[in-house]
Amino acid sequence: MTLYGPDTSNNNFRSASDAIAFVSQLPGQGFSWIEQKVSEGSYYRDPYWPVIAQWCRDNHFPHIGYHYVTTNSPAAQAQTWLSNNGGQYAMLDFEANSGDINNFWAVVNAFNNVGVTVSLSYIPHWYWQQIGSPDLSQVPGLIASNYVNGTGYASNLYPGNDNQRYWFPYGGATPQILQFTDAALVGNLSVDCNAFQGTLDQLISLLQGGTVTQPDPTTATLNQILAIVQDIQTQLRGPNLKGWPQLGHNAAGQNLTVVDALAALRADVDALKASSAV
Repeated sequence: MTLYGPDTSNNNFRSASDAIAFVSQLPGQGFSWIEQKVSEGSYYRDPYWPVIAQWCRDNHFPHIGYHYVTTNSPAAQAQTWLSNNGGQYAMLDFEANSGDINNFWAVVNAFNNVGVTVSLSYIPHWYWQQIGSPDLSQVPGLIASNYVNGTGYASNLYPGNDNQRYWFPYGGATPQILQFTDAALVGNLSVDCNAFQGTLDQLISLLQGGTVTQPDPTTATLNQILAIVQDIQTQLRGPNLKGWPQLGHNAAGQNLTVVDALAALRADVDALKASSAV
């Protein structure tokens, strides 16, 4: 099962009514959660987080706020989050100008120290490489980004569970969520959008600091190969390996397989050739 959730911030809205109009569309358009910016560094509080969070609480819609990590004092960054009522669970947006992996963990610890659990970590592959490809095996809820081309509805843009191109592991961690576009259409807005492979209960658990184990890429590939082989076998030998009724029957009244039907057809052709040669 694939679930979709937009990623929004003050850059997407002009007013509180815009923000409410946007989020109120999400359940009816098949979205399962929203990630909305709460704060940045030690200096910025997003004005639209409080109204979006309140709407989500009132309508029992899964949501999580995120904090854009900077190199300001980690403790001050945690206080900025608290001052905008970011909530008990947080997503860290760790990318351009966020510092190295030591700074990431310093901010995680600062949030933990004030009673906030970091559930998700947006650390795109390009930034991971930029800071020296550190170990990510212990980061909570890795979110990767790899964008498809074009714009449109999220479900039409999503590239599928392509482990090699989109969901590949790095830094010793496998992505739990994939940000696959920055141009998903919701109403008249074009926004970032994420995909989650799993059930709604699993998603909610992840948003609240739980761990969701994604399918092993090797197992997924083997399962795909098995499905293809089984389909080929069915095409050749028929449903339940008992032949195809539309291909005719043998002397015992059994359905013919593709091979049996081809053999019978060849026998008929040979008989026609023999009779026409007389």
